[in-house]
Formats: sequence, C-alpha cells, structure tokens
Amino acid sequence: MTYYSADFSKKAQLKIQQMAFVLVALMIFFGLVAVIYLSIWSSNLEESAAQRQEEEALQIALALAGSPEFAFTSSSDCSSCVDFEKIVSLDKDIYKTLWNLDYLEVEIVYPVPESGETNKITIIPRPPNLGSTSSVFISLVRRDQSTRDFKYEIGKIIVSGGKSSE
Repeated sequence: MTYYSADFSKKAQLKIQQMAFVLVALMIFFGLVAVIYLSIWSSNLEESAAQRQEEEALQIALALAGSPEFAFTSSSDCSSCVDFEKIVSLDKDIYKTLWNLDYLEVEIVYPVPESGETNKITIIPRPPNLGSTSSVFISLVRRDQSTRDFKYEIGKIIVSGGKSSE
C-alpha cells in the first residue's frame, strides 16, 4: 500500500508542476497581449492628438478670417471678406503674440500677382520643426491704386496650431 501512495504523490507533484508551468505561460501570454494592446492604444492616441491639433488650427483659421483685425469694413457688399491692407499692416512684431499660433501666413491664390508683387504675407514666421498646417480659402479685398476701386481676389490663410510653451 505504501508503494501505491508514493506513486500517487509523484503523479500529484508532476500535476502541480504542470499546472504551475501552465499558469506561468498564461501570465506571460497575457503580459504580451497587454504590451501589444498598450502600444496600439498609444499610437492611436498620438494620431488622435495630431488630428485634434489640425482641427484646432482649422478652427483658428476660420476664426481669424472673421476677426476684426482682418475684416473688410469699407463696404457693406462683402461682410465676409478679408482686408489685404490690414493684413499687410499686421506684419509687425506687436501682433506675433496676439494669437496662440506657431505659424500664420496669408497667400493670394487667384489671380496670380504680377512679377513685382508678392503673393504671400507671413505674419508669424515658420519655425524649423513645424508640424502640420491647415488652410482656409478666403475672399481678399484691396484697393487698386490705379483705379481706386476695390479689387477682389481669392486667397487662403495658412496656420499651424497653438504654441506648446504657452
């Protein structure tokens, strides 16, 4: 009888060891699954943060197009137009801290300016490590110097999100 009880205890010890190895293997497996899940989740988090920055920059561009600093107020026929002369006057150091932006530029798209004229006004210069930019098409208005009439053009405001230091 003692022979059988010793045989049963060896089998029981073997079963306990097998169960311990299975539990260790399951813990390693679930640990790897958790690491993979967290890496995928963090990459999705980075993508959503970049997408949110783009959306915020787009909202800022839309808000800038309607701001009083850009608004065309000389005529009532174009309430959503942007005054090009105001943009040129904004190209001063005092306005660089007015908006929480990394980059702000206004570009004339159509008609293409003549060779002597510039088609871009950079209000806040582009930093070297600039991320993504967003742009909004706008109606630009400026006074033609030769005819003294208003000249309507198509332009776009190009912005890049808020400064990370502020």
